[in-house]
Amino acid sequence: MVVFIVFIFKIAKGNSTALVRNCPNKLKRKVSKLLLNKVEQVGFVRHFKKPELEMMGGELCINAALAFASQLSKKGVLYTEGIKKPIQYRNWDNNTSIKVPLKYKRYGNIVLFDRIGFIILSKEYKKKVSKRLIANLSKKYKLPAFGAIVYYKNKITPYVYVKNVNSFVKETACGSGSIAYSIISGCKRIIQPTGQAIYVNIRKNIEVKAKVKKIKTEIITYLNRPKLNINEKRSLK
Repeated sequence: MVVFIVFIFKIAKGNSTALVRNCPNKLKRKVSKLLLNKVEQVGFVRHFKKPELEMMGGELCINAALAFASQLSKKGVLYTEGIKKPIQYRNWDNNTSIKVPLKYKRYGNIVLFDRIGFIILSKEYKKKVSKRLIANLSKKYKLPAFGAIVYYKNKITPYVYVKNVNSFVKETACGSGSIAYSIISGCKRIIQPTGQAIYVNIRKNIEVKAKVKKIKTEIITYLNRPKLNINEKRSLK
């Protein structure tokens, strides 16, 4: 039997994110699909020699990095896919900020990071956003994930496709997408679909700040059967 712990967070009151500890590599895909029934995205964390974050599809995820950082010490560094150098973080009063040494390329209204890209569209193009469109962009740019940011002034609606788990989610907050929109627009205070803001400051190291809240802790057991049994998942106080 394998037992692993799941922490569920909200960032800027949205983008429900599950971070899983002690999950064997062979089970990560199954666990991701199980948890995607109740959250928008899933990451896997470990603390052996250093705090490391791996996302369900190998994508870059800024909000998951914020969630992970919120559970660490008051300040320090963590590591995640898509960013080779360490990420500095700081926690205070339910706020978390990270400084990300993030490189990007811009082609018109498209911003490409390592492991995720975004197309930025004004609200009149909202109806053109589809899983097929975003999946084709993921394929075109050879990235494990791709998103669309539909904007009006400094308000955004994010959509994200992840190839490995074939998911397409209209997200309630998006850190990576907020960075992409800030690069295009110059906005620093990006309003999420929840009405809360994610703050972005484009410098040599891109700084991102948001309120992060852990809303639940759960455990999952796997009894060497072909499928994970959701009935064996229980909440921890």
